[in-house]
Amino acid sequence: MENEKGAPLTGRDDPQQNIRPAGFAEEERRHFDRVLALALGIGAGLLSCGASVSRVEMAVKLICLSCGAKEVNVMALPSVINCSIRLADGSEVSQMKRNCEVTNNFRRMEMYNQLSRDVCAKKLTAEEAELELEHIAVDRGYSLPVSVLSGGLVAGIFTVYFGGALIDSIPSFIVGCLMMYVNILLSRRDFNSYARTFVLSLLGGALSILLSRLFIVFGAHCSVSMVSIGTIMVVVPGLLICNAVRDMFSGDIYSGSFELLNGLLTILAIAAGYSSSIIILRSVMIDLTPVARAGIEDYAYRIITCLLGACSVGIMFNCQLKKIAFGVGNILATFALYLVIEYYFADDYFLQFLIPTLLAGLIAEIQARAFKAPSTIFLVPAIIVLVPGGSLYYTVNYIVNSDMALAQVWGERALLSLLGIAVGISVITAIFQIIHPVKGGAALKRLHRIKNKQQQRNNQQQGK
Repeated sequence: MENEKGAPLTGRDDPQQNIRPAGFAEEERRHFDRVLALALGIGAGLLSCGASVSRVEMAVKLICLSCGAKEVNVMALPSVINCSIRLADGSEVSQMKRNCEVTNNFRRMEMYNQLSRDVCAKKLTAEEAELELEHIAVDRGYSLPVSVLSGGLVAGIFTVYFGGALIDSIPSFIVGCLMMYVNILLSRRDFNSYARTFVLSLLGGALSILLSRLFIVFGAHCSVSMVSIGTIMVVVPGLLICNAVRDMFSGDIYSGSFELLNGLLTILAIAAGYSSSIIILRSVMIDLTPVARAGIEDYAYRIITCLLGACSVGIMFNCQLKKIAFGVGNILATFALYLVIEYYFADDYFLQFLIPTLLAGLIAEIQARAFKAPSTIFLVPAIIVLVPGGSLYYTVNYIVNSDMALAQVWGERALLSLLGIAVGISVITAIFQIIHPVKGGAALKRLHRIKNKQQQRNNQQQGK
């Protein structure tokens, strides 16, 4: 058969091949509109809970493919997701979903991740999946008192971990609780994230100075530096930098750069808040030298506070208690290796943080595959004790006091520490991208195997 010009007809030219049942195209379009809405709802939920962009893109793509799409194009950024599906008639269905806020909510992240798995495995109908999506969106996680208490525990425990005395943990605990409560209030009012971080840092720094001075007035030996370092851990952006590095090594350079810039701006907001509190309250500030610890006593304090602090961070990030319990081994193994490297390479700050991060990342990836959960849930509590909150505070403190030599020393320590953590995460991410790709062939092959098994089951049922 030939066209008007005498050339053979292609599938597009042949009217017989383009004949479709009446209403089929419109029905197909409505179907994929619904699929896109569901997929983008899950993807935006994952983004809002702190999931990496690469995981979000994978989830959206696999959901669309599992629902019959032949070609799917997804582009996700920390603030928006775009997705288009090409239909059989050559036209496209596309939707965009805006994400206005990113929080650290590991419980919701795991629920969204499980929902995406269930949709891909055809365990839920469209109606059931949409109802589950609505249920997850209103899930609050831990109660307000537990969330507030977790912020206080993080601040108080890390004060002792970084060298403070038990008396220093009391004002730090009080300030941490207040910071967490204010953070929850501001987040419910859609307060700008950078402004919120600055307000929390200003509040944390000011209250740390005032409460420390109050304790000193009553005769207690209280170090404002130790109190402030503990409260910094409530607002430190460990998850942002972790996701930024992962996305860069997953090929999402633009998204990773955006997240890295977001993390750096958050660090600047923290520095601005604490430095402003020091400048404003310099006349009342008395910074006593912390009570020194050494030997077995120091190791005992650090090991106990490391475990308790990491578990408290898990609760603060709304991680399920079961997952926190599963991650205890990773926390202890990572910190034990850190102590060994710190002992033998005392002056090499990069190596001190690189090698433990490699171990933490390796165990987290294995646990993620064993428990069918995002690796972030297991990685963040394990490496949170490596975050250089003390170095960051001392850098800001010495800059405010115009001691640029010491500020440079502590700034280099903080930079090398963060660089070691980033490189460690990058190496493990790159290795597992080769062994078990997030995007591409391996994931699609698993999806096709699921479809084939379902088809075989259907054929067997029809045969019976």
